[in-house]
Formats: sequence, structure tokens, C-alpha cells
Amino acid sequence: MEFWDILALLISGGFGGVLSGLYLNDGSWVSPAKIEIDTLHVKRNIYNLGIYSDILLGMGAGLIAALPLGLEYPKYIYVAMLGGFGGGSFIAKQAKMTLDAKLKSQEELPELSASGGGQIEVEITQENGSEAK
Repeated sequence: MEFWDILALLISGGFGGVLSGLYLNDGSWVSPAKIEIDTLHVKRNIYNLGIYSDILLGMGAGLIAALPLGLEYPKYIYVAMLGGFGGGSFIAKQAKMTLDAKLKSQEELPELSASGGGQIEVEITQENGSEAK
């Protein structure tokens, strides 16, 4: 692939990322913002890239989706746009699954520690056939 082909893939994936960002945010354009949080009396700044993070994700996902296929000019544009759109959705879905798993493990953790406390007996069989406890 030539430079112009790679550039077309990046632009197509970025466009797919814009569409994904608009879809995930119910049609609203999320501008970049600096958020100040106070954790344990320490102030920190978090930078939210807004729609620009969706564009970057879309560019990367579009490139990854279209490059290995080796398609010709008009076809790789469509694949890159679909990859760019799906890239943000895939990341958002993975983040939700991770959060759900974290919440589930936090709910089960008190049950595990409350049910413990007993001793476990282990039986070991030696080679000569005698048992030890």
C-alpha cells in the first residue's frame, strides 16, 4: 500500500470513530475537558479528550481492520469505516464487562470471607500405599 492508501484508511477510520462517538453519546458532540477530582485530599486533574479519543480509536481500529485484508481502493474504505465505528463500541463493551466483573467479585468477596474459617483436611497417599493426614 502507498502513503495515500494509508491516509485514506486513517481518514475513513476516523470518520467511523466520529460516528461511533456520536452514537455512544446520543448524538451529542463531547468536547475535550479538564476534570479536577479530589481523592484522599489530593487534587488531581484528569483530561477527557472527548470526541478526539473516538477519532483516534477509530483511526487505529480502521487501520487494523483493513490492512491485513489487502483489499483494493474502494473496498478498504468501507472496511476502515466499519472498523472505526466498531472499534469504539468494542472498547466500550469491554469496559462495561470489566466493570460488571469487578462489581460481581466485590459482591462475592464478603461471602467468601464469611464462609471461611474452618480447617481443611488433606489426605496424601504415599507410594507404598500408606495414608498420611
